[in-house]
Amino acid sequence: MKIKTNRSLLQRWADVPLRAKMTGVTVLILSLGLLVAGVGTMSLLKPSLYANQDTELRAISNNPVSALQPGAQQDQITRNDVIYAPGRNYVAMFDAEGDFLYDNRNSEAAVLPEIEHLEIDDLQIEAVSPGGHGLGGGFPQGNDNDLDIEESPSEIDQIVHFTDDDGVVWRGVVVPVYGSAFGNIDGYLLVAGSTELIEQVAAQYIGIFAGFGIAVILLGAALTRIFVSAAFEPLTEVERTAREIARGDYSKRIHVASPNTEVGHVGTSLNVMLDQINNAFNERAETIDKMRRFVGDAGHELRTPLVSLRGYAEMYRMGMLQETEHIEQAMDRIEKEAIRMTSLVEDLLNLARLDAKRELELKPLDLNRFARDAAFDGMAQAPNRVITAIECPHNPRALGDEHKIRQVMTNLIGNALRHTNEGTPIEVFVTCSREHAVFEIRDHGDGVPEQIRDKIFDRFWRADTSRNRETGGSGLGLSIVRSIVDAHNGTVRCIETEGGGATFRVELPLAEPILGLETSESGLDAATVFEQSRSAQAAGAAAKGTAKTGRVRRIGRRVRRDAGSTSAD
Repeated sequence: MKIKTNRSLLQRWADVPLRAKMTGVTVLILSLGLLVAGVGTMSLLKPSLYANQDTELRAISNNPVSALQPGAQQDQITRNDVIYAPGRNYVAMFDAEGDFLYDNRNSEAAVLPEIEHLEIDDLQIEAVSPGGHGLGGGFPQGNDNDLDIEESPSEIDQIVHFTDDDGVVWRGVVVPVYGSAFGNIDGYLLVAGSTELIEQVAAQYIGIFAGFGIAVILLGAALTRIFVSAAFEPLTEVERTAREIARGDYSKRIHVASPNTEVGHVGTSLNVMLDQINNAFNERAETIDKMRRFVGDAGHELRTPLVSLRGYAEMYRMGMLQETEHIEQAMDRIEKEAIRMTSLVEDLLNLARLDAKRELELKPLDLNRFARDAAFDGMAQAPNRVITAIECPHNPRALGDEHKIRQVMTNLIGNALRHTNEGTPIEVFVTCSREHAVFEIRDHGDGVPEQIRDKIFDRFWRADTSRNRETGGSGLGLSIVRSIVDAHNGTVRCIETEGGGATFRVELPLAEPILGLETSESGLDAATVFEQSRSAQAAGAAAKGTAKTGRVRRIGRRVRRDAGSTSAD
């Protein structure tokens, strides 16, 4: 049962808000501090007041006539000296046996003890605090002994006290009164002072201290609440932000006014975390959107040739293709659609392999040789086009996968052939910088508008939204290019060719540094390239109309000749 109670108390304490906890703890500490201060001050105040009274009593013990009627003489104390003594002290005379004779209660005194009959035996000797010694020795501690002037005359020099009928304690000294003959004791003089004033001062101090203490505690609680609330305002902001984020507003962030504080560190860390989470959500949504678009586009691209194949099959089954010419035409269309579908599936497989981030077979690649091979392959594909390989004299060697880099060049040249008019020259330009081996595929066609230069690398994106097979491919070629370049930690971008046209610039990491390279980039300048392009364009125009076989042979010789002359330069 006790364990359950303790757990319940701990649970209740855990459920208390942090502001209330800090305020309560601060008030508790402040109360304990005030209590200790009050008790300590009181423990010093009362002994100090009693010590002051003891000092007065010591002075009276040495000169008792100071407490008597003015003009009294110590060697001849009369009755009137006692009766008319000033009323600030109680003065009483006892005979040699200790019996009461008279006192000053009949004088016009302010405060005197209310007591019926006082004998000297009724007086008690005070027990002083440790370190005390006789008269004025310290604070009364109780355990007092009765004064016995016959058995212990030495006790006369000590502090004595008695209590009147009102309960007020009077403290005083007993002074022996000697006769004129032979120095005998004729009586005893008691001079006492009331402790009521000391107790009133102590009580007033307690009341004042308690009042100020309560005021300080209340003020401390209020200020603590204000300061804690102000200090926790950033946490309140965190709470509000978290609540809004929980409702679905992921753009909310915490306002960090003081980033160097603990709460500021928490707010900054949470903002970084929220940015990462928001970016992850955005990337996830973007990935899902791309996947949906990709699946839809892939389905559309595959459905079109399949519909064509099914249509020709149904036409043949229904006997609509009777003539040999119609049958051959249908078979030719079926073959082309099958080839297009095969190409599309191969492109999709290539993208899937690139997305899987398989390891590449990296090795140094001679871009000059790759440029010559790509130009020759392009002219073999389009014999009526002039494709020039412009080599870099530094012979840069890129670090990459041979088959992938050749595919990049092939796709870019095929893209240039597909989107430029016949007779438009194309250059494969190789250059380098301090950190990259660079090649560019330049054409001199209509170019690519600046607003769509980033979109052309998206999957299935085509400028012709009608998806006409005669005006473009499947829209995967440039996507494959970007995926391959990204896998090589390179960059690809589309810029405008000087004089008009589009240039696709591919930067790949260098396999080895190039010695003696002083400029940021080397190679032929744009003016020289443009002049060579015009010459190549004129040569291509003059070559039109010849036989296909002879044209391929001349193009091959021209490529080899250009490669040799560029290397010599």
